Amino acid sequence: MKNLLRIMIFLSIILITFFYFDSSINENDILEAPQKADPLPAQEIIENPLAIERPGEGISVYIGESSEEWVDDYGQPARIEPSAFGYEWWIYNQSYSNYKMVGVKDQKVVQVYTAGTATDAAPYSIGQTIEDLYRFTIIEDEVTVKYGTNIYTFSLSAEDRETRLLVSFEDIYAQLYIDEEDGMLEAVRFMDAETLIRHQPYDMMYVGNLLVPITPSSALQASIDKANAKQVVDLTNVYRLHHQQKPLIVNAAVTMLAEKHSRNVARQNFSSEEIEVESLQERLENSRIVYEQAAENTASQYYDAAEAVHGWINSEDHRDTLYSSQFNQIGVGVFGKYYTQSFLKQEPTKAEKQ
Repeated sequence: MKNLLRIMIFLSIILITFFYFDSSINENDILEAPQKADPLPAQEIIENPLAIERPGEGISVYIGESSEEWVDDYGQPARIEPSAFGYEWWIYNQSYSNYKMVGVKDQKVVQVYTAGTATDAAPYSIGQTIEDLYRFTIIEDEVTVKYGTNIYTFSLSAEDRETRLLVSFEDIYAQLYIDEEDGMLEAVRFMDAETLIRHQPYDMMYVGNLLVPITPSSALQASIDKANAKQVVDLTNVYRLHHQQKPLIVNAAVTMLAEKHSRNVARQNFSSEEIEVESLQERLENSRIVYEQAAENTASQYYDAAEAVHGWINSEDHRDTLYSSQFNQIGVGVFGKYYTQSFLKQEPTKAEKQ
């Protein structure tokens, strides 16, 4: 009888342990974007006289040129999507090795982002080591930008110098996105002065006036959220291929759950009401979604999809999830500056097996 009791107690402990530490599901903590101080007015900013010659080849040469010239060379985009900063995103995802996002405003190219290993991002190349970047690039802690009669200075933190560099050329700017663990260049964003100032990706001081913020309507913001979600999926698959992992298939049902989760997390942070935020396991079970493995990355306060994904790949737990070979499906939902990326492993259907 005593032995039977001991066995029952032992089995109960095993069941409780399995319940609380179920390895089939993993929900990472929310990743907050690096905090920036509010823009600070300054009495005087000394302009940096150093002017690096603008690249003469590669995608950066299109900054400031007409979108027609871009189309003549690269063709029509797969998608055109809105942004929160006054430009449209032209998405080129027909080939992940040539993945590009082009910011177009008033028929002019104002920025080009690429994570494609086959894209000409001269003077840089995706996969380049950070040691090589520092060897051939002038990296400054502060970068001064003149726009009209206003002057802005961006200050890079110690973390920025390891993961997100800013380089000034004659009249354009480059953000270099580094994978800190691998020490490799994962993506490049070239842009004009106005775009950099509107993004304000680093601490900033200014002399003159700040640009008037753009506030999208609620309908436009909903479209921006959908666009950001699609871009997160694209970039997740681009980065997975960088690390020899298979791309993920979008699961529509999980996408809906991710959208609702981002909305609830945002409302929980800003509403006086008590908003219940269910765990990933609860959401999947309540929606009767069958899975073998599941995991989730969340993030907040990133100004666009590229920044959010870059944040995840430089956070150990989120990175492990994003690059995991366990999953074959993904659902992404965005609400403002809140991002949810849900991963799933499901057995393929009979049709998919065939």
